[in-house]
Amino acid sequence: MIQRAASQVDELHVILCHDASRDFDLFQKSSMTKQPTVEDRWRWLLQTFKYQDNIKIHDLSEDGIPPYPDGWDEWAIRAKKLLADNHIQANAIYSSEPKDAIRYQELLGVDTIVIDAERSFMNISATQIRQEPFHYWDYIPTEVKPFFVRKVAILGGESSGKSTLVNKLANTFNTTSAWEYGRDYVFSHLGGNEKALQFSDYDKISLGQAQYIDFAVKYANKVAFIDTDYVTTQAFCMTYEGQKHPFVQAMIETQPFDLVILLENNTPWVNDGLRHLGTKEKRKDFQELLKQLMYENNIPYVAITSGNYEERYLESIRLVEQLLNDKKEQNNENSNYENWSK
Repeated sequence: MIQRAASQVDELHVILCHDASRDFDLFQKSSMTKQPTVEDRWRWLLQTFKYQDNIKIHDLSEDGIPPYPDGWDEWAIRAKKLLADNHIQANAIYSSEPKDAIRYQELLGVDTIVIDAERSFMNISATQIRQEPFHYWDYIPTEVKPFFVRKVAILGGESSGKSTLVNKLANTFNTTSAWEYGRDYVFSHLGGNEKALQFSDYDKISLGQAQYIDFAVKYANKVAFIDTDYVTTQAFCMTYEGQKHPFVQAMIETQPFDLVILLENNTPWVNDGLRHLGTKEKRKDFQELLKQLMYENNIPYVAITSGNYEERYLESIRLVEQLLNDKKEQNNENSNYENWSK
């Protein structure tokens, strides 16, 4: 509707309406795992229409107005004020709802044009997307899709098969993945030798990992797979530097994942030149450190204990399919903080 309206006028003003209680109620009744903020919705509109200079975005708070279909008089007062404050002289109002069009014309005194009332061109509703975003994935605008993408982090110690599994899963689900930035950092900044790592490197590694993740999420097909997370970065910092990094801790607390899979360290260890925790004792200690950090940060995870690569792959597929099919947040009945203190 917006694009058709923009084709008919010199200047189009799009009004984003929001009501805190109503929006929260819609979220509670949806299958969404997080609620978009007003700023999220602003961003989607601004990004979507940033190359169309004749489209202007505004927002109108409907807080305190009686719910639809009541409250028209109060809404009209606020709408008129918005138009006046922004020096907008409206010649027409566009809508896809015939009943609303009548009220717009009555209360605002402006001709109303109804576009695609039967939804013959875009046969979808916001309710349908809120209930089944992945089923209606192709209807979701490009700038909005990353909001719905599920992030799956694969954790484990050195040589636990994380990178290979991430690649296989991304290929299977026809989507993107974020590689372990720390390895790239060692090559690009430290000459390929982890012995040059120091405490001040770990915030940079976390930032680089965040950029890799953002890129993967932006172009993902419903789910993005992440090779190593901030908990792992913190575990390496504690192992090599003897202390936690506050910036890495902040990333752990503010950048959650939808599913965390922990691979048991029971596969053959391969020395690739960047690994130094190859003994049985060191591998066990690092694995327990990962569990301890997840316990301390209340991060649920699913442990895959099989040392068989195919079994790991098939179990991961099952977990991801369960995540994508869940109507609300993932069922954590298989998640745990498994014996982290032992």
